[in-house]
Amino acid sequence: MWSINDAPYELADAVREFWDQSEWDNAVSISHLESNWNAFAVDDTRTPALPCGSFLRSVDGVDVFTELSVGFFQINACNFPGWEWQRFYNARHNAGTAHLLWTFNGWKSWYFSAKQLGLI
Repeated sequence: MWSINDAPYELADAVREFWDQSEWDNAVSISHLESNWNAFAVDDTRTPALPCGSFLRSVDGVDVFTELSVGFFQINACNFPGWEWQRFYNARHNAGTAHLLWTFNGWKSWYFSAKQLGLI
């Protein structure tokens, strides 16, 4: 588990803006596991034959699909087709979208990281 005080300033500032204090360390810990606190991290598993949302494999009984995941929280831009995916490089935009996902699903949107941290 990492602390809000360990996180890069721009990430910590955005997390403080969107989450209650009780979730700050959880949020930065998730983002560390997802991107190693790299605002420009990209995980693009799409191919011409396997566009966004195509089944890739199962891991520990969880289905994994192709993605274009971006930024600190690895927001999957495939889930936001009308948005310019490069905007997820912005820490505030990335954390704000992560918070939106969190309000609906808790930490389940980051299943493998959340499981590793014991949040689910």
